[in-house]
Amino acid sequence: MATSSFDNAQITSYGDRMQIFGLGSQWDTKTILEAELNILQLRQKPFQTKKSDYESEKQTWTALQTSLTNFNKIVTNLKDLNTSGKDVKLSEDGFITASATGVALDASYSVSVQQLATKHRIMSDQIAEGALSIDEKVQLNGKDLTITADMDIKGIAKAINSGDYGVDAVVLNNKLVLTSKKFGTDNAIKFSDSTAWETLGLTQGGAIKNELQAAKGAIFTINDIQITSNENSYSEIDGLTFNFTKETTSNIEVNVSRSADQLVEKVTAVINAYNSTINNINSLGGEKGVLQGEGVPRNLKREMNNLLFGVNNAGSMLYDLGITLNKDAKNGTLTFDESKLRTMYDSDPQKAQDMLGKNGFSGQLYTVIDNYSKSSGLVQTEIDGLNNRIKRIDDTLDRYDKQFEQQKEAMIQKYATFETMMGSMSKQSDYINAALGLKNNNDN
Repeated sequence: MATSSFDNAQITSYGDRMQIFGLGSQWDTKTILEAELNILQLRQKPFQTKKSDYESEKQTWTALQTSLTNFNKIVTNLKDLNTSGKDVKLSEDGFITASATGVALDASYSVSVQQLATKHRIMSDQIAEGALSIDEKVQLNGKDLTITADMDIKGIAKAINSGDYGVDAVVLNNKLVLTSKKFGTDNAIKFSDSTAWETLGLTQGGAIKNELQAAKGAIFTINDIQITSNENSYSEIDGLTFNFTKETTSNIEVNVSRSADQLVEKVTAVINAYNSTINNINSLGGEKGVLQGEGVPRNLKREMNNLLFGVNNAGSMLYDLGITLNKDAKNGTLTFDESKLRTMYDSDPQKAQDMLGKNGFSGQLYTVIDNYSKSSGLVQTEIDGLNNRIKRIDDTLDRYDKQFEQQKEAMIQKYATFETMMGSMSKQSDYINAALGLKNNNDN
């Protein structure tokens, strides 16, 4: 606030206008006014402090909600894991992929790909825009197609795409490009003898005129046996499917076996995330924690730990899979002995899956965490409650701001009146003193 002085006079900008205090009264009116205004504003201090506390607590709840949401993503990876299949390992990536179900035999395969299956693609001559004046019923892949005189090249493409011809049609640079929907020689595009196809430049003398890509079948060998297929895949071996993506220059070794590696990896990730969450809850709800005394984190920890003591229909517990509470039981974190999981998986993979999957530990854990982390969950309820408290404080502070402005204006007016009164009294005093001084001089 800009001020300047003239003896005891103070020029201020209170009330968005110039005020001169102390000119008539010789009092430090400005300082007195500031003190009173500061006292008025002190009423807001407790509310501002409380609002800051609420906002800090809200940030903590929001961070916990985000942490729980991320935790459940890791739990989902275990919940949705299908371990009923078998592991497939390749000697080299980038050429083939393979997947195996539980019925596949534990075996090794030597695979090479000599030729990938391709789709048939042909192109017409460049065709002028506008109606083509072709009025003819033709056949495409053995099915009737009617071309009328008012059709242009785009109209013919639309007619092909609207029918069940096994062909996709597009127009590029005024050329009609046809591509078979399926791979292989059995799905090559076939035209009837017709002047219409020749007019379009798709055939010439009954043969295809502009072939962009020939229709080819896949050629591959499995354990030195050559096989052909219209598709870039092969699933004639029970429980095993090969997909071919690139021609090979040497054999790819494929090993199919039952392995607990993937399950162990997912369980380890869940246990690590579980322990991180428990440690976070311990920190937040412990001594000097931001959420000390709050029931939500305490109940969450209890519900998470209770999952460890469930028994499945076969009478087994998570302990049998190597998942146990840490020796410091009060801490609530877990330990994981993967050797126990591997032992059970080797003897009964379905049992291990049932205990850990969506109907077991991970499914139950997901439900518990989701009840707290979802948008309508228990943590969000705490956040909503804090938002309501913050809003009430904001409303109170807004009301105090309005009251302060009104009271400030009244105080400014009060001290302005005081200045006027004191100035008038000062003038009267000066007049009396002057008169008395004149009388004394006359008496002398």
